[in-house]
Amino acid sequence: MARRPDRTRSVWTTVRGTVTLVIGALVILFAYFGAWPEALVAGVAALLLSLVGLLTVRLTRPKLTVTREFSPPIVSAGTPVRVVLGIANAGARSTPPGEWNDSLPWHESQRPQPLPALGSTMEQVAAGAGSGRRARAIAFEYELHPEQRGVYPVGPLAVEHRDPFGMARSVTAQGGRDDLVVVPELVSLPPGALSTAEAEGNALLVQRRVTGNDDDLTTREYRPGDALRRVHWRASARHGELMVRQEEQRSYPKVRLLLDTRRDGYSDAAPDGLADSAADESESFEWIVRFFASLSLHLFDRGFDVQVHETAEPQVATFGDRWEGMQRDQRFLRSLAGIHLVTTTSREAPEPPPTSDAPGPVFALLASPSTPTLDWMRRQRRPGEAAVAWMLGGHNDDAREVLRASGWTVANPALWDDPVEAWLQAHEMYGISRGSR
Repeated sequence: MARRPDRTRSVWTTVRGTVTLVIGALVILFAYFGAWPEALVAGVAALLLSLVGLLTVRLTRPKLTVTREFSPPIVSAGTPVRVVLGIANAGARSTPPGEWNDSLPWHESQRPQPLPALGSTMEQVAAGAGSGRRARAIAFEYELHPEQRGVYPVGPLAVEHRDPFGMARSVTAQGGRDDLVVVPELVSLPPGALSTAEAEGNALLVQRRVTGNDDDLTTREYRPGDALRRVHWRASARHGELMVRQEEQRSYPKVRLLLDTRRDGYSDAAPDGLADSAADESESFEWIVRFFASLSLHLFDRGFDVQVHETAEPQVATFGDRWEGMQRDQRFLRSLAGIHLVTTTSREAPEPPPTSDAPGPVFALLASPSTPTLDWMRRQRRPGEAAVAWMLGGHNDDAREVLRASGWTVANPALWDDPVEAWLQAHEMYGISRGSR
């Protein structure tokens, strides 16, 4: 791992330079007190050699522009990411050869890489089209292995070069920092009854409140200003009043996801401000975030309109429009990279989510919810709606019974369970609860 330089520019003597300075100083002392003029010359030469090395590396420090590209631009935790590093000489003179190392915010073994001398614009103009001119820019590739979610600043680039005699070295920080977005590890959930639209009314999670025939789906009552050409005469005759055709709108079945982000809802949460990063705050919360990410993407890909409601201040971004293609989930995933637990000073229940007339399932993800949070989640299920809660750990029997008494299906995954196992466990329990009703 390359540590971030404490200063933008640093100049030191090497081991060779330090030894030369010490020997030179000792020789001068011996020559002075021993009346040995020949040794005095040697000692002064040794001192000058080290001082000239320091001056050389200071005057020949390179001025570089640095660019980074991450591939993929957003990576899930545990997945390697390729970094394309571009280095170009931005100075008026050519740069000395040296070594480079990128500064990383986590510990990862990384050996210094050689950086050849880069030519300047003036040098290239003078050399013309000849083969002897040096390249002004160069590109490198290397691989990173982020293990936890987060937004990590990568950089600046640490560049080291030495004088020709190896007496001194200079380390400079080149370029800025680029954010690497690491999202929770994503797993593919298998399809099932919890995410499949069938045609059995309340037996489905995608529920419909449609009665009548097809005419009811495309007509409405006449309003002043409607054109007569839009009157649906057959529907008007059946209803006994004027009915007009309405524009057909495509809608998606809605699903609500309830996410507990309050610190008091996780018994293993670190005190506020003591965790090194958001991913280190709570193992339980990390499991919840990982499962939440996979569940949200699964439902969105199955055609659901995913609505997220949090128990604290909103942090999760909405999905983009479906016509955006691969970019539609980028904002959502970026927000999960930095989501964290929120310390609430009030014991009041969370803010109620916006009301919606559209029916649909509701899913909840929680661990050890406080009483206000539990009461808020319990009330989010409306009569006739399917509701499934994943309560991590399953140690809170009272909370589980409160949800079950309100019509919820409660799954109790363990911290070491895979999200797929938790998903299948909920399917099994949902089928049992439906059969017992």
